[in-house]
Amino acid sequence: MKPSIPLFTGVRRIFAHGLGLASTHLELFGLELQDALQRFLSHLILGVIAAILGGLCLALAAILLLIIFWDSHRIAVALGLTLAYGTAALACVACLRYRLRHAADLFPVTCAELARDRKALLQAGQEEEA
Repeated sequence: MKPSIPLFTGVRRIFAHGLGLASTHLELFGLELQDALQRFLSHLILGVIAAILGGLCLALAAILLLIIFWDSHRIAVALGLTLAYGTAALACVACLRYRLRHAADLFPVTCAELARDRKALLQAGQEEEA
């Protein structure tokens, strides 16, 4: 007993639509990934440059303060600078941990599109059953 031709046509059509949806979603995912990588690299480069320049500035300021107060309060100034830098470092670590825990979702457009497709497929299935 041979299956009917319309069955194969319907299966082929469903498969073609599925491939079309998959390729669209992969293309969207690729665009979002490329955008995220570009933003990440630009933020990383700016962050590294800012960290280097800020570190140099703080080191030179610390040396300057130690030179100014060398004869009178060098231990107090060194201790104060150490506490200030340590506190600032702990604040930066706390801020980084907070940001990592509350980071935005990756690929929100792709996820929304997949959710919309799922909802449409579920609705179409319910309409066919009714």
